[in-house]
Amino acid sequence: MLNRHITLGLAALLVAAPLAAQQRGTVEFGGFVSHNTFDSDFDMKSAVGFGGRFGAYLHPRLSLEFEGNGGTAERPSGLADRSFAIIDGRLLLVPVRVGRASLLLGAGASHVDANVNNDFTDQSYGFHGLVGGKIALSEGTALRADYTRYFNGSAQHGVIKAGLSFSRHPFGKKTTVYREAAAAPQRPDSVSAAETNRLRAEEARYRALRDSLSRVGTAAPAAPMTSSAAALATMQEMINFRRDEAQLSDTAKSILRDKVTIFRANPAMRIVITGFTSSPGTDAYNMALGLRRAEAAKAYLVSQGVDPVRIEIATKGEGQLLVEGPSASANAENRRGQFRLLIADPYLAAPKQ
Repeated sequence: MLNRHITLGLAALLVAAPLAAQQRGTVEFGGFVSHNTFDSDFDMKSAVGFGGRFGAYLHPRLSLEFEGNGGTAERPSGLADRSFAIIDGRLLLVPVRVGRASLLLGAGASHVDANVNNDFTDQSYGFHGLVGGKIALSEGTALRADYTRYFNGSAQHGVIKAGLSFSRHPFGKKTTVYREAAAAPQRPDSVSAAETNRLRAEEARYRALRDSLSRVGTAAPAAPMTSSAAALATMQEMINFRRDEAQLSDTAKSILRDKVTIFRANPAMRIVITGFTSSPGTDAYNMALGLRRAEAAKAYLVSQGVDPVRIEIATKGEGQLLVEGPSASANAENRRGQFRLLIADPYLAAPKQ
């Protein structure tokens, strides 16, 4: 049985793939070395062991995990050594995650065999509790250490384990493509209901004034102008950010300068800038980072002469991922600033050449 545990641990190391964010469906493999301490009921000295684990995330903060650990322990008074094997099943909770570090708490059932050499005649069942931590070394690897306390009838023992964990999503990268439906209602981001009603009333007054002016005179009405596709595409073009940053790149500034020309050609236009992040990090941190990114984009537009009252800002944090999947390219696409027209003429005029 010991050889089988070691084989499982080595197999986990070989098949592990790059780390996925802890999403539902992500599987985790690991191998570890253990230090096992037994109480007097086992009549065994402390011993070093080896093992492996396998688990799957049911939720970004909750996983189901199975683990095997085994080794050989000396006995007092010159008695023959004993091989031991421990098999666990548990629920593992991640209550706190700060940057690359995670706190681990777990509990579950266990099976302990402290006499493998004698046809498994000293077996017991019980439960255990676990506390530990994990630090991400890269997007594909994490260092994990934990302490497990076992309660098997009247006997107890503790195990300290340290090793590497590897994660992957069994379904690979998933990409979601969003298509804008014609005349789909737009939802306000952080704009209050009262502000939305005020803006709609302002738009209605503007349209009424435009219609009354168009009826003055006897000249035949001109054909309605169509919105400039290029101007609309310019306003909807997104900007991207480097990881964990809100500073604008030269490329982002160039995109924003193109939008300034559309602002000047369309004095009635107002927009909402929404900041987004990729999935790594806490919800609170990502919401704050998304807001800083929206503020940076607005500040640059204002510095180029755009009236600040024409720009609203909002944050979605890691919500509404543009590209789903555990990869660096997906994270890069999700670190973005997105632009939506809040109020404008029925058409967008292209900048004068």
